[in-house]
Amino acid sequence: EEILGKSDPKKTLIEHTNDCLFWFQKVLDWNDILITKISEYYSISKPDLIKRLFMTVAFHDIGKATERFQDKVRGEILHSLESHALTSVPFIYEEIKNNPIKIIDDNPFFPEILAIASHHSKLKNGLFQDYQRMEINFADEGYFQTFYQNINQQAIELKIPNWQDLKINKKLFNENPYIILSDDILYYVGSYKYEKTYVVRDLFLLFKSVLHYCDWLASSNNTAYQYSTIENNESITDKMKLKESQFINWEPFQLHAAKSGSKNIFVQIPTGQGKTEASVLWATQNNDSQKIIFLLPTMVTTNKMWERMCRFFGGIDNVGLSHGTAKYVLREKEEDMEPEALRNHYLYNRTFFKPVTVATIDQLIYSFFNWGYWVLTGAASFNAKIIIDEIHIYDAYTFGLLLKVIECITPYNTQFAIMSASLPEVLKRELEKVLPDFELIKEEKYNSKQRHKIEVRDCLIKECVDDIIKDYEAKRNILVVCNTIAKAREIFDLLDENISIENRMLYHSQFILQDKKDKEDLLEGLKSRDTGFVAVCTQIVEVSLDIDFDILYTENAPIDAIIQRLGRVNRKGKIQKRITEMQFAKVVITRESEKSRNYVYKTLPKILSLTYSNLSKIANEQKGNITEKDLKNLVDIIYTEENLGDDYFEELNDAKDLIPIIWTDYLKNIYTINIDEARLHQISSRKSDYITVEAVLLRHYQEYNFDECIANNNYDLLRKYTIKVPLHIARKYASKKFNDTDIYLLDMKYDENYGLSLEQDDQNII
Repeated sequence: EEILGKSDPKKTLIEHTNDCLFWFQKVLDWNDILITKISEYYSISKPDLIKRLFMTVAFHDIGKATERFQDKVRGEILHSLESHALTSVPFIYEEIKNNPIKIIDDNPFFPEILAIASHHSKLKNGLFQDYQRMEINFADEGYFQTFYQNINQQAIELKIPNWQDLKINKKLFNENPYIILSDDILYYVGSYKYEKTYVVRDLFLLFKSVLHYCDWLASSNNTAYQYSTIENNESITDKMKLKESQFINWEPFQLHAAKSGSKNIFVQIPTGQGKTEASVLWATQNNDSQKIIFLLPTMVTTNKMWERMCRFFGGIDNVGLSHGTAKYVLREKEEDMEPEALRNHYLYNRTFFKPVTVATIDQLIYSFFNWGYWVLTGAASFNAKIIIDEIHIYDAYTFGLLLKVIECITPYNTQFAIMSASLPEVLKRELEKVLPDFELIKEEKYNSKQRHKIEVRDCLIKECVDDIIKDYEAKRNILVVCNTIAKAREIFDLLDENISIENRMLYHSQFILQDKKDKEDLLEGLKSRDTGFVAVCTQIVEVSLDIDFDILYTENAPIDAIIQRLGRVNRKGKIQKRITEMQFAKVVITRESEKSRNYVYKTLPKILSLTYSNLSKIANEQKGNITEKDLKNLVDIIYTEENLGDDYFEELNDAKDLIPIIWTDYLKNIYTINIDEARLHQISSRKSDYITVEAVLLRHYQEYNFDECIANNNYDLLRKYTIKVPLHIARKYASKKFNDTDIYLLDMKYDENYGLSLEQDDQNII
């Protein structure tokens, strides 16, 4: 019988191997600069690297030439263990055992074997420990001679350097692959010291990612796959002209970014002035087979950026979306797509496989925790143009993690565009330590620009309710930003008698996903509304939503957060075009509540006080006329090393040290972490005083059959009704936890206007 490699579509093992090797040269070309840099960085001959990568791809499936796998691929039920990945190990080991690609601490390192052994699983200590006595009945020796002849022929055709013909050694048919993997390969993984370099991780990442690309592309029959974008500055400009009828030319700072395409850049431009377009021009200029990765702080901002990038880069085939609810977003967007096509999109999105990926910052950080598909996301980050937006938004812990990630990536074929309207100089200096050669992109004309008339009041925000109502009656669109959900609900309720529910909205984190999406759509559609509207929100509204209000009332917050809130009113600075009597947006800043001082900003008490006092002073002196330069100066006056305090920098440095500690102590640089280990060691991309968990509400559970959804692995409907709540709330109000999931079922009151209430809903019964 034929020795099959694939069943759907049917392919012989040699055909599948040749399909993989068809892609091998393309994958080499895409990664040429990366391979060169790894060769130089770790003093490994580039021809040797290429030869070993070829052998990894050529031998990765030879273990399929067994009786048991052939039964399996033909649909027969197996009654004992089978692993073609493990069975392939002796064949590659025979060819390289006396000449490891790298000697580390006097011990051999074989990334080829580790890549092959784990190409259908996550690498971990004790991998295949249940397979010690796996029975193996190989195909006849003649088949293997043919297989080896084919490898030799492919090597000649691909001009693999220093190639010498390989021949099958009959003794391999009697080897125990588990013993080789355990005693000769994995045994050494835990013995390497990691003080000087990350050679173990980087080499494993290279070998396994090259194998995955060749194997996945060969199996997908996707001959049109693009590794990196075909767009350039000219095509992006043409698309901009189609999108914006008034567009004539790029701003000088955007052209400056485009000319700096081969450098790291720092874009310091006020919100709403075109930083994103500048980053797109930068990413598509001098792009040397590099992926483009956009990283943002929240899922909301990531979704919006994904939609924008789809317009620039040709839709969902070319632009991936990666975050916790990305599957749901894609399902909603592509309702008619076939399930198999959707599954491929899900996989490609999670692995940064597409030319462009838009993701939350957590997705990149977690890849350096060796989480999930970290090999592929990590490999993509080593060969990319990476744009990090709103970098000022992160606390000391996440900022420290990000600095370490950047440090790990910069030796390879990657450049960074860091974007912020309000990053303090003291934190910019921390960035300069890991990106010392960046080009600063700024625009002097924005320094004198004024978009707001600011009044700082010595009162609490609830004392402004009468003024909010008056502004609403004047048909203004008003944004109210509170620092806590409790305060936002209080203000929302105080408006109840004077403003109908159709003309006001409450928006915070404790809404189900579907209601959040509806509220975001409503906020972004307000531009065409002239009847007056009030949105009462928490900090959730600060980052990257493309919204534009006429008036802002906000509680005091750290100066960078205030600047973000200011960016949601008179965003483009053109308010007078729609309201002739308003030259600037009206802004009222009040004192913060005691709860927000003691809980939300408890680590920044000095920053909070200095923000209020400095804003009060400059607003009084300049009669509310505060320019963009004034705001930037305030950031640097308030955010000093002394004002941030020792605790801030201690936390930042602890976070920078965390990644090497995790690699060394738990993961030996290359093992994949699982969710239980992450929880045990409290490994997370964000630091919080409380852990949040996913939950659904009893009223929705009674309306929809969520048990059936989970049983059928259909989480799309369930995802619509998911809400994130603190773990202590979930434990207090949970009536049960769904089997085999971490989703809680909550018996709590909820409505689409108010969100989650801590009062139990008497109508809900189990």
